[in-house]
Amino acid sequence: MQYNGYVILPTSTYLAWKTATLNNGFDADGVYGDQCWDLTAEFWHNVGFPENYPLTGGEDAKGVWTQRYNNVAYNGTLYFDLIEDYTQIKQGDVIVFNANVGGGTGHIGFADEDYNGTIYIRMLGENQGNGTPYYQGGQYTSLQTYTLANFSGAFRYLAWHPTPPHPVTHTKRSKFPWVLYANKIRNRQS
Repeated sequence: MQYNGYVILPTSTYLAWKTATLNNGFDADGVYGDQCWDLTAEFWHNVGFPENYPLTGGEDAKGVWTQRYNNVAYNGTLYFDLIEDYTQIKQGDVIVFNANVGGGTGHIGFADEDYNGTIYIRMLGENQGNGTPYYQGGQYTSLQTYTLANFSGAFRYLAWHPTPPHPVTHTKRSKFPWVLYANKIRNRQS
């Protein structure tokens, strides 16, 4: 099914998101048909950002990563942890690829698996080359494998992967009666 403009989609889990978007087309901004950015724009919108996010800074899909610190309502850490090491990728992370992908525009989509120990990752994304064509350009959401050699960074949605709390460190109390020992030393000096 084709959707034009911003629509309400489930974001409770990655599986709910994938089920709602796979094999459908999304043209959030009305430009160039179903592009990879449109799918992530739908996601950003559904988790609370205004229309026209994630920011690209005029750099196409690759610019989403370079614009991650743009302003208070930016692409980053209010809703996402930023992942800079591709070996840390988890299912549902929004991966951004550099200009070596997409004919210089980069690419963006959702990791459909945790990092698997190889240089390849399966992604849920739009306009990936094997999706159903949409007449205005672009392609419906599909699954495709990409090389992580072109990885720029990833956004981990906090609601899907909450940051684990840091362990609380407690200082252990010594079983040795320091007060008695200190009194004994003081009494010897008197």
